[in-house]
Order: sequence, then structure tokens, then C-alpha cells
Amino acid sequence: MMIFYSGCDESSSSITGSENVNEITNVTFLNIVTSITENSLEATGVIKNNSQSLSISAPWYIECQFYYNDSLGNTFLIGGASERVNNTLSPGISLQWTLSYGIENPEAFQNFAINELRAYKN
Repeated sequence: MMIFYSGCDESSSSITGSENVNEITNVTFLNIVTSITENSLEATGVIKNNSQSLSISAPWYIECQFYYNDSLGNTFLIGGASERVNNTLSPGISLQWTLSYGIENPEAFQNFAINELRAYKN
């Protein structure tokens, strides 16, 4: 079974990369694709709960940081995105997710990448 989740939740955390969270370790991120829309950078993929017995109880979060490399090979942080998931993810179940980072002139970041992709609970 696969559940689809996408959207912007105003109650999601606006801080990304915090060390003051409980990272969920029993998950795998799969099929990650990045794309550019008219006004944002997007990353989509699938997260799977690898546990045989433990559910991930709601609410929980998925987040990542967006980066780009300039012509000199320097890596720059563009920003981060975080989405609140309001569904419990049962053992062995997958969920499709989308993270978006709104930005002016996203075409300027054709070679953007994501990193620090993780699931966590507050």
C-alpha cells in the first residue's frame, strides 16, 4: 500500500536542520527526483517505514536542505523545506512526499540538489 502526501502546511516548522529533534532512523528514502516549477524548487520521493512492528505516529515531519553549486565549484545553501505529516505510517508502508522551496527566478538554480533529507518528530 502506498499513501500519497503533498502540500504546504502552515503549521510545519519554519526552521530546518535543527539538532533539537528526534530523528526517525527506521525509514528509507527512495525514488528522489528534483524539479523546477514556475516559482519553486521541488524534491519528491517515497519514504518507507522499514520497521517490522513500530508505526511512526502522527504528527511527524520530512525535511531537507536545498543547495546549488556555482561555476567555481562552491556549494551554497539556498534554504530548507519541511512538511508536517498528519498520518501515522504503519510498519512496511510507504508514503509519497513533496518538499517545495519557494524562490524568485528558480531557473537560475538548474543544478540544485538536496541534502540532509530526514524524517523526525518534535
